[in-house]
Amino acid sequence: MKNRNYLTLKNVIIGLLFIVISLFYTFLFIKPGNIRLLDSYDLLFHWNRISSLGNIFSSPVNFNYWNHVGNFTNIFYPWLTILPGYLIFQLAGSPFIGFLIFLTLITFLTLVSSYYFMHKFSTSTLQALLFAVLYSLSFFRLASVFYRVGLAEYLSYMFMPMVFYALAKILQGNFQKWPLLALGLGLIILTHPLTAFLVIMMIGVFVVLMLFTKIAHNWRYWGNLFLSAGKTLLLSALLSCGFIVPLLEQKKAINTNRPALLNLAQTAQDPLLLLKNSLQTDVRSYSLGIIAILAVITIVIFIWRDTTAYRLVAVAALLAIFLSTKLFPWQYLQNTFFNYLQFPWRFLNLANFFLAVYLSHIIRKIFQKSTGIMQLLAFSAVLAGCLTQVVLSSQQLFENTKPLAIVTPQNIQSKIYSFDQQDYYPQKSLPVLATIKQHQFFVNGKKVHTFYHTTANTFNVKYYSQHPVKLDIPVLYYQGVEASINNIRQKVQNSARGTVQLRLQPGVNQIEISYHYTFLAQVSLLISLLALGWLLLLLVRSTKTINLNAGADNSE
Repeated sequence: MKNRNYLTLKNVIIGLLFIVISLFYTFLFIKPGNIRLLDSYDLLFHWNRISSLGNIFSSPVNFNYWNHVGNFTNIFYPWLTILPGYLIFQLAGSPFIGFLIFLTLITFLTLVSSYYFMHKFSTSTLQALLFAVLYSLSFFRLASVFYRVGLAEYLSYMFMPMVFYALAKILQGNFQKWPLLALGLGLIILTHPLTAFLVIMMIGVFVVLMLFTKIAHNWRYWGNLFLSAGKTLLLSALLSCGFIVPLLEQKKAINTNRPALLNLAQTAQDPLLLLKNSLQTDVRSYSLGIIAILAVITIVIFIWRDTTAYRLVAVAALLAIFLSTKLFPWQYLQNTFFNYLQFPWRFLNLANFFLAVYLSHIIRKIFQKSTGIMQLLAFSAVLAGCLTQVVLSSQQLFENTKPLAIVTPQNIQSKIYSFDQQDYYPQKSLPVLATIKQHQFFVNGKKVHTFYHTTANTFNVKYYSQHPVKLDIPVLYYQGVEASINNIRQKVQNSARGTVQLRLQPGVNQIEISYHYTFLAQVSLLISLLALGWLLLLLVRSTKTINLNAGADNSE
């Protein structure tokens, strides 16, 4: 009973600490009294994504957002893990306050996830606490949150401790952890597919590195490993097919615009400049930060006498840094799928993760025989160092960067409603983009002026015609579009500018346009739901088995 009370008290104290850290982190983000868009308009993009989820279960399109043109972003970008953000927005009554609450929650859950899975891996409270603050308050995450405001990307960071904990256990021979790996990988895919791609690459690296370990020197190990890998990939694919299949269906039917194509060799980091920028506090450089450089130094010093597990972590960290730089020949991958990566410095998030794992391990080794007071002082010093880096970097960022836009509680709604972007537009819409964004209608190729109004599910327009005509409406054409005139279903045509086109008859035409999920999309969503149920059942059974085994051991 005493042990249980002690554990409860310890967890409460740690939870309160994480809440304070999360609130302080958000306070620094909002310290200027408003939200500043410094690197891009990504936050407005994500605000629209979250705000438009009110009708997501009935339609992939919300006509009240994305400039009312029927943007299909919610098909081309996964939305499941930002759905709690919509609920928070509704409860807060404002997307401004709602986002700050959501940011606080994400930081808190990242701390909790980091602590929980590191504690399960290392069984050390000190190492778990160290890793939680080193990873969650890392310099690169700070750049993602404060400067770029890449919501989906830093939200996906929350699931990485789960993925690599499960992977570590599987590589150590505990192959029953594959459902947990499938869950973590599926959640990252359904949050930020690019991060999932990098994580899968790094999982492959660890599998290759296992060739150099003693545990892997038998065929049974590799048979079990590949069986676990196959089950993991299958279940992850089933979990995410509700996103992947509708996306591929639209891609096959409509030639759509893609995110910006950048030169990988140019956007990769210069190694010397990366080192120089890491010794400073300017997050705009997308570098490692001073604390991460200290972790690299500890690798150089301690890797030679370390355990196999942490040697692999160290190698993974160094490899991730290498892949972020121009030392890797990115020019040879420019015309491949890798160009979706855009910025090789995305690998630095993985580097920060593994560096945090390694540095927390070394600090624990140094203080493992020390008194509890000394361990507390060591953790306090690391926490103070991380918070100092966050404070100095955020101050420098806000003082030295001219904002592209300033968002306040008073102007946020107008900025959200007026925001538009052409990612995922039909390709043939791009040359005439202005006519669509300005909501121009065309009758038999001639511009006309008419009024329209929208609801979440419908785009409505009334047009009177004296003759049969073709009306080109500024609503983007995708699979799943429906239209009715005077409540009679109509055949929808794809216009020359990639928009909805209808044949009108003489007289008053009450037009209503809407979108629904295609049959294939509905089936894929059902498969994902069933896969989630199957996965949860596997995890519950696995937990019960572990508890039964633990009880049997204790009774002996």
